[in-house]
Amino acid sequence: MINKLRTAWRHFKHMYRLPDRFERFELIVNTAHMSPVDRHVTMHLATSHHAVYAISYAHWRTKRINKILELYGPEWFLGKRVLELGSGLSDIGAFFADLGASVLCLEGRNDTAQIARLKHRNVCNFNVEVFDLEEDFTTFGKFDMIIHFGLLYHIPDVEKHLARCFSMANEVVLETVVCDSSDPMRIELVQERKDVIEEAMHGTGSRPSAAFVERIAKENGFRPQMVTTSDLNVGNQFVYDWISRDDGDLGGWRKRRFWKISAS
Repeated sequence: MINKLRTAWRHFKHMYRLPDRFERFELIVNTAHMSPVDRHVTMHLATSHHAVYAISYAHWRTKRINKILELYGPEWFLGKRVLELGSGLSDIGAFFADLGASVLCLEGRNDTAQIARLKHRNVCNFNVEVFDLEEDFTTFGKFDMIIHFGLLYHIPDVEKHLARCFSMANEVVLETVVCDSSDPMRIELVQERKDVIEEAMHGTGSRPSAAFVERIAKENGFRPQMVTTSDLNVGNQFVYDWISRDDGDLGGWRKRRFWKISAS
């Protein structure tokens, strides 16, 4: 009886270790032909627990890229100068550089920018700079388009920040969390965790109303065109076609708006 129990235990331990061994085997096979840099980037992306590395974020990036392509077409980007603000891993900027644009990505966090540089090191006409986007970034010059995704609600002085954007480009593609209000003066400051790479660099973010964003655009000579199609949604996590109740709700991370904003 004791021998049978020992045999069963040995089989159990072997089965318990098998998934780990299989994962290691898969890892070796899947990364065997990668360069050392690509292997490092792949391992970093696979083992990080930050939300920016999650599959939901990759899905979200794909949907927003598709919407830009729908609005402008891929040919529009050939020879254009594009600025991506708050670029994170800079996948979006790298995509449009691969279409023929000259792209500069500004990212506030050095660690994320470093991985972005390594990941996209072979993309032509593409650069990633570390820059605090609560500061004046107009010194980087003029661009044909600014891509402004997932950043505005991490900025406390939204009015000054947007004015800088509108002084630098004739096209701004913008998406942000908003508070549910039709008041063009409504903006709420919120506390965020500056130790979390997806949140405000200095711990204070904001929730402007959609009307607030559109007012600033118009005051700077731009025409905002809101896009509320369901094809931008990522499940119930990021939603663009929600119906306003004008109740002041701060939106969490869920209630978002998307605009194509063009110079008048």
